[in-house]
Amino acid sequence: MQPEWLLPSTVTLQPELPTPTFCVLPWIHLSTTVDGVWGRCCFDATSDYDRYYHEPQAPDFRLDEDAIGCLRHSRYATANPDRVMGVAEAFNSPALRRTRLQMLDGEAPRACRSCFDQEALGVESHRNHVNRRFYAKTNFAALAEGTAPDGTSPEFPFYLDLRFGNICNLSCIMCSFPISSRLGAGRAPSWSPAVINPYHDDAELWTELREQCHNIRYIYFAGGEPFLQNDHFRLLRLLVEEDVAQHISLQYNTNLTIVPDEALTLLRQFGEVFVGASCDGTGELFETIRAGARWPDFVANLRTVKQHFTVSLDVAVQRDNVHALGELIGFADSEGVAIRFENILQSPAELSVRALPPASKDLQHGSLVRLAAECERAGRAVLADQITRIDQYMMSDG
Repeated sequence: MQPEWLLPSTVTLQPELPTPTFCVLPWIHLSTTVDGVWGRCCFDATSDYDRYYHEPQAPDFRLDEDAIGCLRHSRYATANPDRVMGVAEAFNSPALRRTRLQMLDGEAPRACRSCFDQEALGVESHRNHVNRRFYAKTNFAALAEGTAPDGTSPEFPFYLDLRFGNICNLSCIMCSFPISSRLGAGRAPSWSPAVINPYHDDAELWTELREQCHNIRYIYFAGGEPFLQNDHFRLLRLLVEEDVAQHISLQYNTNLTIVPDEALTLLRQFGEVFVGASCDGTGELFETIRAGARWPDFVANLRTVKQHFTVSLDVAVQRDNVHALGELIGFADSEGVAIRFENILQSPAELSVRALPPASKDLQHGSLVRLAAECERAGRAVLADQITRIDQYMMSDG
């Protein structure tokens, strides 16, 4: 059975929101980037600074004026000394307090434009997903009412998205440096090493994680590749040592090309573990999109991991695989695992389904309509809805 908080969003109750622009994440969550910027979530527009890594000379890494802040050992610390923060301080930073107040006033924060832009196109957004997933477990009205006049929230964030550096073994076609160290090898700017990790030597951060670990209930690990991150294992061991692991649910975004024995040993000690395995095609298509991966290795690891934990194939729907969604469903069914099409690629724009030529769009439109109808007839309403939204996004203007 899938962990309740991770069930596909459209099967849970439609949430009653305090305001139309409300998102639960600013009250319960913090995310990080591989190079040490705090975010409202992984879609926070003020935590994306990939452009700096295209500069021929080292930039000063100034943060957006509406950004939350950065870690002590990140590249951003020197240029933004007043916004160097630990977890608790970041959670009630001026930027995040302002975001809460904007949402309670019915405003759509600029940092959250990705979600509101998607919703305007009829696409299920990350905001929609998390609101539905946490609605049954979290009292939204109480969160709103408990917010101080200055936007302060009294609790420690119980849901963390942690990306302990950028080490990765793949060069996926839709990825970029600094997210993958493999993409940085030989191609990173001369002023930057390929491997980035501002977390390892941050003693204050690790002290805070140990002191506050009893407040943590959910952790999302991504990368880079989390199963290659030494600090990911360091945190798991810390949580086991502090005897809180059984109270914590873990979610992974992993390419599943490597699964160390230590991972299986440690993960069995946690309350729930959900593995989102990145899979954008089968066979040759998989290896083309996930450059550096081998399909037989992925299948073998999938079959090992699914014996112990809940696994879903997480598909980055894009120009090069939209024709293969039916085949992916068939593979998931043959392996007895779930599949999700919630991630509709937006960037890079040339790989988006919206970048297809008009004739190809018309062809895929017919295929997607038929595939959605097949899923509907098979009682797979969630999957049918996701496929319909892909089609709507592909055929939308703008």
